[in-house]
Amino acid sequence: MGVKLLSKFRFIIAVLLLTCFAVLNPGTGFAGDAESAAIPLQPMIDQARAGDVIRLAPGTYLGPVTIGKSIAIESGGGATIINTSPNSAITIQANGTRLQGLNIRHQGKGETAGIEVHAQSVQLEQLKIRTQRHGIMLRDASKSVIRNNDIAFFADQPVRIGKKGNGIDLYNSQDNQILNNRIAFMKDAIYMEKGRNETVNGNEVSYSRYGIHFMYIDDSRVTHNSGEFNITGAMVMEVSNLDIADNMFRKQSGNVNSQGLLLYDVRESRIDRNVIEGNRVGIYMERAEGNRLAENALLQNFVGIQMIQAKNNLMRRNTFVSNVIEATERESDANRLTENYWDSFQGLDVTNDGLSDIPYRIQPFFQRVIAGNSAYQLFFQSPSMTFLSDIFAAGGKASAADDSPLMKPDLLPSTGRSSNDGGMGVLIIGLILLLTSVFTISLGGIRK
Repeated sequence: MGVKLLSKFRFIIAVLLLTCFAVLNPGTGFAGDAESAAIPLQPMIDQARAGDVIRLAPGTYLGPVTIGKSIAIESGGGATIINTSPNSAITIQANGTRLQGLNIRHQGKGETAGIEVHAQSVQLEQLKIRTQRHGIMLRDASKSVIRNNDIAFFADQPVRIGKKGNGIDLYNSQDNQILNNRIAFMKDAIYMEKGRNETVNGNEVSYSRYGIHFMYIDDSRVTHNSGEFNITGAMVMEVSNLDIADNMFRKQSGNVNSQGLLLYDVRESRIDRNVIEGNRVGIYMERAEGNRLAENALLQNFVGIQMIQAKNNLMRRNTFVSNVIEATERESDANRLTENYWDSFQGLDVTNDGLSDIPYRIQPFFQRVIAGNSAYQLFFQSPSMTFLSDIFAAGGKASAADDSPLMKPDLLPSTGRSSNDGGMGVLIIGLILLLTSVFTISLGGIRK
């Protein structure tokens, strides 16, 4: 009897482990079996007329498909489109097309995507896309809305990040809105090149190379996004007139080149009220000119802000707390720093206006020392290192200075996680508790 109970117990454990694996790896499965039983979707599209709404019943549908007329395809979440062909799963060529509530599983390679758009005014909403290449790809596609989608890379075995595609990949497109999407495990979560008047708002981007990657994008807005565990939270290159505001970039620190926010050749832009926490470099600025950085919170980064060949930028009312190195600069001039809070600075407020009457000066000595020998990090803020830094500053070129630092920090923005943050951890703990319960019950049965 004991042997039978033990066998039953092992069977239960095996089933539970397989369940755990299936839950934690939703991309895995048996595509061949699903494909053979799938309902062809292209004939349904061909039979529809412009303006029709196709409502898919729960089930599995076969791609690839091409939409050449203005229609809508909807599902309550139970319809899955699978594609193993060398083409994109869904190609949209008609203006005004709308997709909502579909699950898309794309196993194509090369420059393909779960959804490929070559049209205007397209709406893509509440889609769940699992892809082995790009998630959503826009080419010469403007005035589209991409909202509330869940996009992630999947594969049966580990894949180098350079072999993956982008979650949302936009090229030569204008006036698009990318809103409240959740994107993970891609090459770049959101990649946008050569566009204008783009809105990227409320997205969660994680576990990718660059969470948000802008190149040659002008007159646009990046607001209320959160990026965690990427190599770089947001990489913004060769742009002008951008608003980067109210974002949270945290824990980009796993790579030697990690930054919360990278600004390269950024001009006449506004970087305001962002929380940049726990990154290797909080804000990295190179060849950036004429920008305003105001009311940002730079917390617990190794380097708070790093400026190289940066000119004529204004830094006002930013808060620097618990950074190993608060700020560094090289080959930079005419930057104005005023009314920032530096937690390592001991100021003097004679006039009692909340501002120090003596300036805070950036000291590059410590960074230069540890660049030659990282072991010197052990001497951070030691009296000897402070003494040498003061001597270095006195004998060299004057570095940038905050002319009137804040004596106390402004109220810091919230640094809490989003409501769904940690959900996977809760799921794992729940599964462990379930296994423990089964183990206890089974042992009780064996004793009986």
